[in-house]
Amino acid sequence: MRAEQVQAFVEVTEHGSFAAAARQSGIKRSTLSAAVHALEDSLGVALFERSGNSLTLTAVGESVLPDCYRLLTSANRIKKHCHQHLQGVENQLCIARDDALPEQLWRQVMHDLKQQFPLTAVSVYLVPPQEHSQFILRQTVDIAFGLYTAEGVATHAANLAPVSMRLVASPQHPLSRLPSVNRDDLAQYTQVCLTHIQDDKLVSEALFSANYLGFTMFEVIRDAVINGTGWALLPHPLVKEALESDQLCSLNHDLALDSHYYRYVEGENLGVVATALLNKVARFLGNAQ
Repeated sequence: MRAEQVQAFVEVTEHGSFAAAARQSGIKRSTLSAAVHALEDSLGVALFERSGNSLTLTAVGESVLPDCYRLLTSANRIKKHCHQHLQGVENQLCIARDDALPEQLWRQVMHDLKQQFPLTAVSVYLVPPQEHSQFILRQTVDIAFGLYTAEGVATHAANLAPVSMRLVASPQHPLSRLPSVNRDDLAQYTQVCLTHIQDDKLVSEALFSANYLGFTMFEVIRDAVINGTGWALLPHPLVKEALESDQLCSLNHDLALDSHYYRYVEGENLGVVATALLNKVARFLGNAQ
């Protein structure tokens, strides 16, 4: 019994006749017929009841059909695994990332990655970029992506692209009514800021106000600002949609805000899947500028 013979049996079953299966599959009718006969001979049973040009499954043919589907699935997976191995494709990829870029991007990137490399197991860990290096050093993850602020730069991280920052508040926030804001204005209100673990302590970054509310995720910060809890300094790609829909206002200011780099940290060996992921993220950043 060969996989090609089982495939022929399934094709004929699905299309109802050798002629229809031949038209749909592009395989000669005689080839399909010979394959099904060979399969029946090897199994010692008739899989079809033949009456003129009409075919119906026998009872045994009906009973083995589900296992034929399973066998073809297994055979296909074996071929793909071997093909991936020959291409140097990883069996598993562990990723750490922050949420400075829109979640829609990551959903699409993960979907595309699994379509391209369906047999690679992928794990994603959402964590602030200041903690990425330790995960790489411990070999917990293979590659990490994040927006590295000046306070949390990893010296061995590689730059992908600069990301501009925006001072934002809800349209109803008092700061949104000012024609321009300065440090003194910002200090009067709650800042919603990024928090991460450093030396077993929670540390908040980029503080303009002693009155702050810290979260470990940019998206949570954004949503708190939309809710009117306070103002924040956030990456433009993440708040672009909220600004365009008037859920957020970009504050006019006299502050010098540097762009921060979106970076990646990689382990010792960057494989085929990790490289494809890196290229997809870099392509988005290039188009977002």
